[in-house]
Amino acid sequence: MKVTLVINTEDEEGIVDTLKIVNHFYRKYGNGGRGSGYAVKYGKIDMIKMLRQYSRHCLDAYKEGDDPNSLRFAKTFAENQFDKQRNNDLTRL
Repeated sequence: MKVTLVINTEDEEGIVDTLKIVNHFYRKYGNGGRGSGYAVKYGKIDMIKMLRQYSRHCLDAYKEGDDPNSLRFAKTFAENQFDKQRNNDLTRL
C-alpha cells in the first residue's frame, strides 16, 4: 500500500492531523510501535501505581483459578500496560 500525504505548512492543525494519520499507519502496517526508537518510560509514582494494579490483577486471577505466577501472565499484563502508554503518548500529539 502506498499513501501520499500533502502537507500545508501554514496549517498547524493539518500538520497535527497528518502526524496522527502517519502514526496510525505505522502502528497498523509498520512494526506496531514496538520497534527501536520508542521507549516506554515510567515515573516513580506511575510505576508504583502500575505495581499496585498488577497485584490486584494477580489477586483476581488467583480467585478465578488462574496462575498469576506464570511468565505468560506477567508478560500479558506488561504488554497491555506498554500498549496503553504508547497509545496515550500518540494521542497527545
